[in-house]
Amino acid sequence: PKEVDAFLADASDKAYERVIDRLLDSHRFGEHMAAMWLDLARYADTSGYQNDGPREMWRWRDWVINAYNNNMPFDQFTIEQLAGDLLQKNHGFYRGELQALELNSRDRNRLLATAFNRNHRGNAEGGIIPEEYQVEYVVDRLDTTATVWLGLTLGCARCHDHK
Repeated sequence: PKEVDAFLADASDKAYERVIDRLLDSHRFGEHMAAMWLDLARYADTSGYQNDGPREMWRWRDWVINAYNNNMPFDQFTIEQLAGDLLQKNHGFYRGELQALELNSRDRNRLLATAFNRNHRGNAEGGIIPEEYQVEYVVDRLDTTATVWLGLTLGCARCHDHK
């Protein structure tokens, strides 16, 4: 109500622009805009199965929010999430020798962006078959990646094909 009253009381020609600029500069803007992406990418603060413990995916969530707040171009947003770990060939993480403390801020963020590829449900229940769960993980990532970037639903291809 205070914000609405202040806007209505501002008779200048720039009142609308000021409100829009203030809202776009707010950290809440990134949170609001990122919510849809996080839903599509299946982000959750928990593992997603019956033995539902906490997860450490919040750093990726914050990366997405910051990407929106910093107006990151969509092509960069895409590349960093799908292949951020492959962008700098001269660093240890390209060779599989991750030394996170030696990475500069840009490369750490690129590596963090790839958490999209690890944003899946985790199952720590007893009695699971590791190979079966590995297949579930790959199918989930494939389906999620195809849905968010290609607008395709590939989950049906798991059981049948469309000839």
